[in-house]
Amino acid sequence: MFRKQLFIFLLILPLLTQAQNTVTTDTSFVRSNYRKTERTILMRDGVKLYTVIYTPKDTMQSYPILMQRTPYSAGPYGDNNYRRKIGPNVSLMRDKYIFVYQDARGRYKSEGNFREMTPAIVDKKSNKDVDESSDTYDTIEWLLKNTKNNGKAGIYGISFPGYYSSAALPDAHPALKSSFSASAYV
Repeated sequence: MFRKQLFIFLLILPLLTQAQNTVTTDTSFVRSNYRKTERTILMRDGVKLYTVIYTPKDTMQSYPILMQRTPYSAGPYGDNNYRRKIGPNVSLMRDKYIFVYQDARGRYKSEGNFREMTPAIVDKKSNKDVDESSDTYDTIEWLLKNTKNNGKAGIYGISFPGYYSSAALPDAHPALKSSFSASAYV
């Protein structure tokens, strides 16, 4: 029995080592190539949404914004705590974008009250009429003014973040050029 377990362990050891090296490499890549900042972005109704921004250290050009809004945590929190990988895949991380993660209203470090599946408000009469589309709009507006971007933004997500990427589309910001959603909620 021990021989069989040892054999199986020796078979998977290279895979475990490779996975660990990939994580280390990716974390190292993110730290070496991106500057992390944490901000609270003021929404039109006065609520502040906690936002983590990874900006390429290479300032020779401007970059598109690629964001994810989530109720699952924009962390890890703290200036020196970086994600292992940023963006929806390693290729985009290496191509360099401004990657943004935002805690949804009332979740983790964001102010406000969390409401599951906030419906779009078609006829907004005042700044108190907010929904996921207006929160995304206000966030993109702030990012356009406060990052070295190329004026284009995208939003993506799977599961609940997928819902947020779809909910960003009514009354979308003109800079929002793409939305990817893979969600059971849509």
